[in-house]
Amino acid sequence: MTAQGDGSREKYTIGEVVEQLRPEFPTLSVSKIRYLERRRLLSLSRTRGGYRLFSRRDVELLRYILKLQDEEYLPLKVIKERIDRGEPFYSSQDSPDGLSRLAEDRTYTREELAETVEVEPPFVDELASLGVIGRNGDLKQRDVEIVRMAREMAKYGIQPRHLRGIMAAVEREAAMFKQILNPDLRSGDEARIAEAMHKARHLAGVDSRLKELMMASIIESFAP
Repeated sequence: MTAQGDGSREKYTIGEVVEQLRPEFPTLSVSKIRYLERRRLLSLSRTRGGYRLFSRRDVELLRYILKLQDEEYLPLKVIKERIDRGEPFYSSQDSPDGLSRLAEDRTYTREELAETVEVEPPFVDELASLGVIGRNGDLKQRDVEIVRMAREMAKYGIQPRHLRGIMAAVEREAAMFKQILNPDLRSGDEARIAEAMHKARHLAGVDSRLKELMMASIIESFAP
């Protein structure tokens, strides 16, 4: 893409940004970006002729918003609250995917994870032994969040061993998604595999939101 503007700071047109991000987000369009700007999730500079210009930071912020929509199925109001709180979404010009990538890639020892979440190491060990964390051999940022939520549930008497049933249900649902997407996953075509992984994450987000709504309906029936 052609750099514009003053100094070494790169600027991109809205069309260039759509072209750049569409492999990750196939449904991305110019109109969607304009909508996000109207909702004040993006604040873009303009040329004298009124054309929108994106800095590298703007591009990474947009990627962050789209990931939260597609992978966590969050409403725009919640995403805006995260942005307004100043949550990091990039690190530097040299690594546009920045802090989010660094957080995802960092690994923890059991002691480091326990200290981060303020639990005892045996609590971490039990979750690992049940396959709730460390499924790929390493303890990563995702596992930190899982342990943090498990600690919160333990406050109500729901111990790690009780999560075995939840984990089994998750595995069944993941197996169903994999079966649906297997033709693409086993195609050997990198583009098809990447698209299948994107669909799997989207399905996971929809599934999570669906269960949240179903649970809310059930909880409402608790009261006599």
